[in-house]
Amino acid sequence: MVVSQALPPASDTAAAVTGARRPSPRHQPSPLVYALVDALLLACSWIAVYVWRYGSLPSLSAGPMALVVAWLTIHFVLGTYTALARHQLTAGRQLRNCVATAILVFMLAAALTSLRGELFSATMGRRFLVPVLLLAFFASQLLRLSQVTAHLWQPQERWLLIASAQERSILSQAIDFGGCAIPCGVEWRSSDRMPPLPDSLATLLRLDGVAIGSQLDPNPRDRRLMLDWQEEGVRLLSLSGWAETFLQRLPAELVPPGWSERVQQFGHARSGPSQRLKRLADLIVSGLLLALLLPPALLLCRCGLLVLSRDCCSGRHGRPFVRLRFAGTGPHTALPQLLNVWRGEMSLVGPRPFSIDLIDQLEQRFSGAELRQWMRPGMTGWGRIAGAPPQEPDAIAWELARDLYYLRNHSLLLDLRLLLFSLAQVPGQLPRR
Repeated sequence: MVVSQALPPASDTAAAVTGARRPSPRHQPSPLVYALVDALLLACSWIAVYVWRYGSLPSLSAGPMALVVAWLTIHFVLGTYTALARHQLTAGRQLRNCVATAILVFMLAAALTSLRGELFSATMGRRFLVPVLLLAFFASQLLRLSQVTAHLWQPQERWLLIASAQERSILSQAIDFGGCAIPCGVEWRSSDRMPPLPDSLATLLRLDGVAIGSQLDPNPRDRRLMLDWQEEGVRLLSLSGWAETFLQRLPAELVPPGWSERVQQFGHARSGPSQRLKRLADLIVSGLLLALLLPPALLLCRCGLLVLSRDCCSGRHGRPFVRLRFAGTGPHTALPQLLNVWRGEMSLVGPRPFSIDLIDQLEQRFSGAELRQWMRPGMTGWGRIAGAPPQEPDAIAWELARDLYYLRNHSLLLDLRLLLFSLAQVPGQLPRR
C-alpha cells in the first residue's frame, strides 16, 4: 500500500529541524554486514566440499583464509556489497561479479602455489576449488534474495518524489489503479519553482530514496546536497526508474521525448549478446517443440478437429507478418505461432502482436508506443502475464506500460520466469467438463 502525503513547505520543514531533535536515520545493513555474511557462506562452502571429498573436517590453514580474503576483497572492489546495501544489485551484475571473482581467485590460487614450488593439484586443484566457488556462488544468491525480499521484513521504505504537476498526475493515476509491487511511503514535492532543500530533510523524513522528475534542474547547492545523501545510503532515481522499481511498469508518458535518449535507454532491446542469445533460445525451443507437436497437429487439421486461422500483425520495426493460430479459445490456439518464432517473425517472450491499425492508434496516443516494435512480438510476455487490474480504465495503456518495462529490463532470466509462469497458468485455462 502506498501512502501519499503532501510534503510541508521548506520553511516549515527547516523550522521543524531546528526546533526539534534530529531523528536517527533509518537503519540499513551496512556493506560490512553483507561482506561478513558472504565470508561465512564461503567458509561453509569450503567445509562442505572438504567433508564431501575427504570425509573429515578441514583444519584451519592459510589456504582457506587466503581464499576468503581474496573473494571478499575482489567483491568489495567490484562494489557488490555496497550495491547490496543500497538495494541496487541486479541479477546480471551479481552474476558478472561472481564470475570475475571466481576467475581471479582461481588464477591467484594457481599463482601462489606455483611461487611456493608446489603443484596446484597437490594442494587444492580445480577438482576441489571449482566446486567450492560454484557452491559459494549459489550460496551468495541468498544475499541478493535478502535484498529482493527486504520489503517483507524491513520497515516500509519512504521516498521523496520531486515531480511536476503533469508527472505527479501520471504517477498518481498509475499508483491508484495498479498499486505498487513493493510497498513504500511517498512524499510529494513540486518541481515548479522549488525552494532550496533543507539540509536535514533526508534525516527528518528518514528517506530511503529520492526520485527526480525530468523537468527539474536542481541548483548547484541542491545537487551537492542530494549527492551527499546518496553517499549516506539514500538512493537517487529518475521518476521513470522509480516507476520501474516499484510499479514494475513504465508509463508511456515518462518515456524521454528525444530519440537519442530513447536509443540510449532502450537500445539493448535491439542488439547485444542477450538479444542474440534470446534468438538462439527461440530457435532451439521452437524447433524442438515443432518436431514434437507438428505431426499430431497436422493429423488433427486433416481430420477437421483443428482449424488454422491467419491474421496480419505488425512485427519488429513495423514489418507486417501473418500470425498463425488455431481457431477457438484455450491455450492450444497459440501453438502454430511456434512456426512464426522459428521463422524469426516472433519470439517466445515479447510484446503481444498487435494489428497494424491498433499500432497506429497507439502511436498517435503515446509517443513511446513505437518502442514496443523494437523487439519481436512474443507468444507470451510481461505486458499480459497477469492482465490489467479490474479497476484499470485503459487496459491498452496498462499493457503498454508493462511492455516498456520489459524492453528496459529484459533478460534471459526474466524470459525464463515468464515462460514458467505462463506454463503454470495453462492448467487453469483448460476447459473443464
